Amino acid sequence: MSVINSAASMTTGTGTRIPIRGLKLPAPKPPRFSLSLKIFAGAALLILISVGGAIAISTYRARRIADAKIAEDLKKAGPAWESFEQTRYAGLHRALAVVVNNAGIISMMTSDADPATAFDTLKNEQASGTRADFLAAVNPQGTAFLRTDKPLPYSADLSRVPTIAAALEGEKTSGIWLSGGKLYNVVAAPVLEGGTRIVGVIAAAFQINDEVAIAFKSLMNAEIVFLADEAKPKEIARPALAASTLQNRSGSVLDAVRRRPDLVSAVLRQGRTIGPLALDLAGETYLAYFVPLRSSTDALVGTAVALRSREKELAAFRTIQNTQVYVGLGALLIAFLLSFFLARRITGPLARLLRATEEVRVGNLETPDLPIESKDEIGILARSFRAMIEELKEKEALEKYLGALTLNQGDEAVTLSASAAMRMTTDVPAAGSSGGASGARSAEPQVGTLFASRYEIQSVLGRGGMGIVYKALDRDLEDLVAIKTLRSEALSADPTLLDRFKSEIRLARRITHPNILRTHDLGETGGVRYLSMEFVKGITLKHLVEQDQLLPTPVALRIAKQMCAGLAAAHEVGVIHRDIKPQNIIIEPTGGLKIMDFGIARLTQERGMTATGTVVGTPDYMSPEQARGLALDFRSDIYSTGVVLYEIFTGTLPFEGDTPIAVVLKHVQEKPPAPQSKNPRIDPRIAAIILICMQKKPEDRYQTVNDLYEALASVTAAAA
Repeated sequence: MSVINSAASMTTGTGTRIPIRGLKLPAPKPPRFSLSLKIFAGAALLILISVGGAIAISTYRARRIADAKIAEDLKKAGPAWESFEQTRYAGLHRALAVVVNNAGIISMMTSDADPATAFDTLKNEQASGTRADFLAAVNPQGTAFLRTDKPLPYSADLSRVPTIAAALEGEKTSGIWLSGGKLYNVVAAPVLEGGTRIVGVIAAAFQINDEVAIAFKSLMNAEIVFLADEAKPKEIARPALAASTLQNRSGSVLDAVRRRPDLVSAVLRQGRTIGPLALDLAGETYLAYFVPLRSSTDALVGTAVALRSREKELAAFRTIQNTQVYVGLGALLIAFLLSFFLARRITGPLARLLRATEEVRVGNLETPDLPIESKDEIGILARSFRAMIEELKEKEALEKYLGALTLNQGDEAVTLSASAAMRMTTDVPAAGSSGGASGARSAEPQVGTLFASRYEIQSVLGRGGMGIVYKALDRDLEDLVAIKTLRSEALSADPTLLDRFKSEIRLARRITHPNILRTHDLGETGGVRYLSMEFVKGITLKHLVEQDQLLPTPVALRIAKQMCAGLAAAHEVGVIHRDIKPQNIIIEPTGGLKIMDFGIARLTQERGMTATGTVVGTPDYMSPEQARGLALDFRSDIYSTGVVLYEIFTGTLPFEGDTPIAVVLKHVQEKPPAPQSKNPRIDPRIAAIILICMQKKPEDRYQTVNDLYEALASVTAAAA
């Protein structure tokens, strides 16, 4: 019989039972990280994530919005500068008119005046009339013989400077000059004797200085910096500060630009408009927009930089952001108080459970103080714990009873077994058979017959100068194909044509692209050469263009870009189409586009024959170099693509004539009519793209189809 001492009791003389408690345990050692601390940490982390996330997201959004607003404003710098220049030049011309109409100046230009006297006369007019930084006098031959900022004697040939040359023709001209590392707005006007005879030109130069920058700033609502290029045209560009509204931060702008050779080259050598671009100026971020400045000779001489401070744009938001931070700190304080209160509500009952657990561990089974009144999970746990104690008490009573008895009990072991059955299945492949009767060979395939022991001819798709195109079922592949027969007379004219054609087909077979009609094989049967190709359903682009109305711009753009994608794939493997035209482009019902007939251009005998009999393509779409029989490269396809674009965006061809030769000559000699003359509603950017494609010289066109595609994509992006 076993006895649990901790549960023992003693009886007094009156029969009252006094429970004897066992060990007295100290209070449990508090954990290193209390539940209260964890609750507070959790609440604080939640607030930090919420407030911090809100601040981070709002900061990001505010910065994006501010940058977008700045970018929108800065992109107006180019047009704003042009407007500013026009206004400025108008005022400068009014000032110069006083000088060129001065009788003393006219007399000086028509007589052999003493150089020193002439210099003084011009210098006086500079100070009293124009207030220019310098004046220059140019004789009718275009030679400058006086310049008020240069010592005597002075001579410079300015006959090739457009501002001077045009003024000698009687025009009032203007432009930007770079001299001595400084930028000048220059105006020039002819000096007239008797009101008609041009006896020379007076040019007045006005430096682009800080005052000009400040005036431009008032127009742009942005800081303005002018940088001049001190280097010669063939040297690496060296930007130098010409004028600024930033005062003590002007040097920071120059340093930031000089640290970006790519930026300097793009603006001062390539003439690209760049921006908005982030620049760090003495710890403050500015967004900058660079507008190239060109001289009257079209040389890049500097750049106008418009800058806006991101920090100033975000100043109002920073105030709101600081408020958010204060609100977050206040929320943390409230979270601390709430977590303390909640922790007490949660940890109090848990502490009572913990003490009860320790009592039971050492055998004290008297009903402890348990939080059974709680309605949450702690109450459920307490009630379960209390039930466990009651079970322990019952166990204790049983043990006391068993101590007075002797009980022998046997054990019985039961073994259970189970069995499983497995079923196997075998998949037997179905046996198939192939074969078919070979049709009789004939000179030309006939509908309903077997051609080349492989193709079931189903129908005729079309007829042309090269032969006939059939729809056929390829028995070997169980797929529909197009079969194009090739006339023997087209091949017999030149024995080398077949070898060259085979070479073209080998290249064309390398092209795998959704926008290219796949060429399968070149074969021969019964003396008939044929070409097997992918079969697609659709209509030609020519049929689409010949409808009664113009294609909508989005539709035409989609077609144009698919053409570019297909040609890019062809050019990538070295294939030049040589006969891009709407007739060779198929549009599927789903909107997909296929370019076909790669390599056929060398053999097509439609209307593209040179004087020597060499076939070069279709006159309506051929490039000038193709018409001349010169060596071709990918840019020839770009020209033809430009003609197709002209047709799909305007509804007409750029050149028409009574004979193919007349059309060819126009492609070689004449500029294409402006697309706006055929379609006034055409997007000017698209018109410009078309005209670039149709430049007579290949080097003046887009150099790759990828460049053309990017130009078209930029139009789509801008329209969107």
